[in-house]
Amino acid sequence: MIKTRLTEAPADSGGTIDIQGKEIKVGVNPHLLSAMEQMIPLGRAGTPAEAAGAVYLLCLPESDYVSGQTLICGGGFNI
Repeated sequence: MIKTRLTEAPADSGGTIDIQGKEIKVGVNPHLLSAMEQMIPLGRAGTPAEAAGAVYLLCLPESDYVSGQTLICGGGFNI
């Protein structure tokens, strides 16, 4: 789980955001968020920068020979 504006608890304003003129409902039940974070061994959701780090890892020349792998950026949580 990566914390973004789409995974925050719904705001008092109804939990919507405007994307290119369209109102999109966003938000996750706060109790569900808490339960999900408790299942992650690091005890918290990841940040967008941490998710980007996983992508960056595969952009390095040292990863040129890596193929056919699934990289899980989940703070120790594996499905």
